[in-house]
Amino acid sequence: MLREYTAVVEALRRIFRIVFHPREEWGRIAHEDTGFGVLIRRYILPLSLLAPVATVAGMTFFDAAWNPQHGYRVPKQAILAAGTTTLFASILSVFALAGIFVLIAPMYGSSRNFRDALKVATFGAVPVMLAGATLLLPVMAIVGVVALVHSLFLFWLGASEVLHVRHGEQAEFVGISMLLLSAASTIAGAAAAGLGLF
Repeated sequence: MLREYTAVVEALRRIFRIVFHPREEWGRIAHEDTGFGVLIRRYILPLSLLAPVATVAGMTFFDAAWNPQHGYRVPKQAILAAGTTTLFASILSVFALAGIFVLIAPMYGSSRNFRDALKVATFGAVPVMLAGATLLLPVMAIVGVVALVHSLFLFWLGASEVLHVRHGEQAEFVGISMLLLSAASTIAGAAAAGLGLF
């Protein structure tokens, strides 16, 4: 029990430091032998839950007004599906981004190391995943935009500190990665819609 408590506290400290003191924290992360299990259990899964929980709660309590012409803005039966889709999309996006980092790494002087790529994808995405909690109120969507800008900055730092992307090419590395992630997300979304998954 004490070990789990200590792990949770350390995870919260890391989240705080990567958001507010990223340069120093990336240096620590680069030299740590963090396993896949730790990244998934302590960061990816818990943080990915914020957006779907907030989405479901927001749709249930703040989007429940009945409109005579259109009914509910979001049908009740679609709320859980929206939350589940958001959860899986969040988790898959982190792993997809790590895969993209590995794919294009040699073009930028970096080695193909999936664990390091997953560290950058996970910790770089922390601001965006935290901002998912604000989806409780649609008007707070601006927080997500600010968080995305901060995440891009974190990816830029992580590409240099952890992935050792050549100096001066980090911005291009992150930009290409984001374009490929957007393309992959669009294709995956279209395929899922075509299969009737949502």
